[in-house]
Amino acid sequence: MGTKNNPSKFDCYANAEPDEPMFILLARDGMAPFLVSIWSKLRVGDSEAATVVFEKLVREHCMKYGISPDVEQSAEALDCSLDMFRWRKEHRS
Repeated sequence: MGTKNNPSKFDCYANAEPDEPMFILLARDGMAPFLVSIWSKLRVGDSEAATVVFEKLVREHCMKYGISPDVEQSAEALDCSLDMFRWRKEHRS
């Protein structure tokens, strides 16, 4: 587990390619632990556990963001994801 002051061996800044897009999740974002958990479960091949966490995320957060959406931040995140798809397509070996 890394922090700004104490990066882990998987530190995204140290490991990123010079032009590689990044999206950082901070602990203060209520969705972050769910998303990291889903990522980790998928990385070990446990799609059923990832689905359970995803469903809990949807139950706990959809209503919150549906009532007061953060359109500007969400639009930037969408742009980041599109940049990541493009970057992966260009850099696949």
